[in-house]
Amino acid sequence: MTIDQHPMDLSQYLDSWLSQSSLLAESCSVAQIVAQLQTITERLRFPGFRLAVVGEFSRGKSTLLNRLLERELLPTGALPTTATLTTITPGTEDSMVVSFDSSPEVSRAIDAASWDDLIVSDSEGKERDVLAKVQLTVVHPWLEALDAELIDTPGIGELNTTRAAIVFDLLSQCDATVLLVSATLPFSMTEAAFLEQEVIGKHIPQIVVIISKLDTIQHEQREEVIAVTRERIAQISVDIPVLPSYPVNKNTNETEAIEAVRSQITAMVTGGNHKAWRSQQVAKQLIDILTQLIDISSVAIASAKMSAAEHEQALKKAKAAMRTAELQWEQIRLELDRRRIQHGQKLKENLFSSKSTLIEVLNQELSQTDNPKTWWERDLPWRLRRELFSLGQKSEEFLLKEIADDFDWLTAEVSRTFSTQMTQPVSQKQETLEIRPNLPQLEMSPIQRYRWLTRLGSGVAVIGSYLTGGAAVVAIAVSLGAAILSEQFLTDKLEEQRQQVQKKLELSVDKAFNEYCERIFERLRQIYQQIAEDTQRQQVTWQSAKTAAIEASHPDSDEQPWQQMIEKAEALKQQILAAVETPNH
Repeated sequence: MTIDQHPMDLSQYLDSWLSQSSLLAESCSVAQIVAQLQTITERLRFPGFRLAVVGEFSRGKSTLLNRLLERELLPTGALPTTATLTTITPGTEDSMVVSFDSSPEVSRAIDAASWDDLIVSDSEGKERDVLAKVQLTVVHPWLEALDAELIDTPGIGELNTTRAAIVFDLLSQCDATVLLVSATLPFSMTEAAFLEQEVIGKHIPQIVVIISKLDTIQHEQREEVIAVTRERIAQISVDIPVLPSYPVNKNTNETEAIEAVRSQITAMVTGGNHKAWRSQQVAKQLIDILTQLIDISSVAIASAKMSAAEHEQALKKAKAAMRTAELQWEQIRLELDRRRIQHGQKLKENLFSSKSTLIEVLNQELSQTDNPKTWWERDLPWRLRRELFSLGQKSEEFLLKEIADDFDWLTAEVSRTFSTQMTQPVSQKQETLEIRPNLPQLEMSPIQRYRWLTRLGSGVAVIGSYLTGGAAVVAIAVSLGAAILSEQFLTDKLEEQRQQVQKKLELSVDKAFNEYCERIFERLRQIYQQIAEDTQRQQVTWQSAKTAAIEASHPDSDEQPWQQMIEKAEALKQQILAAVETPNH
């Protein structure tokens, strides 16, 4: 089956298939498979769609979410600016869970006091270094029907903040984006660059711009503000809808305006194929699990037919295989790591081959500027960031091909080493800032096969954007500014300033390129480690279940339960296969 842009949604069958599969695994006490099925069931409870609400500081992101959910969930006002990534999901009861870095999660009441240590500025207006994650579970009929995860983000107006870098990373993992712009400052150049590079540049397929703070503008001026904003956004993309969050004229009330925003978000969520892709993925996982149950049952039947000596020998062999598996996995991981390092070095060579040309261009710009200080502190970081972003985009295809090729090698090596047919693993990690791949078992074209590295079928950023864009650039480019320049330097003559900047330029660009490559290397390391761990987990599950089946089946024991397992598992497997292979019309 080749990948389909419009797969059939099998969601209505999943509960029944999962229940039947679990009963089969439980009936023969295959604990490892039972646990695997429980993990899949738990994953289904998470919303299948991620929507990030983004924008510069004080654009009204939290206010918009409060209005959409009809209650004061998030802190708002002139001073409060949340310094957290706050995810909002539907649930049967309200809850708030907060985590700081690696600290344990803490439950809090959803009230104003719970946000006191999660706001950028303290009571005196001084900025605090706050990095935390907040998970809100909210009872709301629209959110429940939406089956989506809404994410309130820190402001991204300051490109030199860690919070901005976190937002850029998040965008690589989202299915849609709501960009808030203010009616009082309609769509600035910074917002245009953010939309073009960090939203559209991340291949996010669904984007809507919401104009906030229209309630602070006179009614007769609102249409003009909306028209100007739409005109500026159309220069970037004519396909992005622009909606007001407040009434445009006196004939529309506030309820109608916010309902129009809700309708737009609902259309974005329901218009995609994410539920269908997720259902297809789970169906294929169940096919794999049923295949494992059939194989395990066959092992148990064969074991029952053995003599006592043969059974003991088979059990010793299975246990020995489990003991030596870790050493075999170490060899596989070492080779995978060698490949990763090789790709990183090749990527570094590709990036640095453009460095000399870039320095020539920057020197030319420097020679023409009338204010070297401003150029160094403001223009250079911006130019360098754009250049690194562009180079990252060009490197995307190389990274994708190498990672996909290495995954093909990994699955083949696991099958050869362990005599087990491996399928593509599924990460169950739910960390907000972690990459969360869903890995479909599909025949894929060179481009389509990369989708297993992101959330299947979302059409969101491919892995290359996650590796080469956003945070990997921001924290580097902005570090080249005023810290190097002394007060004495700022009072020197223009030409002397240029010469001093020129002396620092090449070293600074070198530093930026090296730091950029180091960040990409670290991300590659994390991704390769996760792929290896997920694949190993699947192989160990199979091997443990096989050993358990041999232990549970003694010579001359009853083969009938295992035979029934095979018949029922095969029948259910064929039923799921038929549904998966049915074309969608």
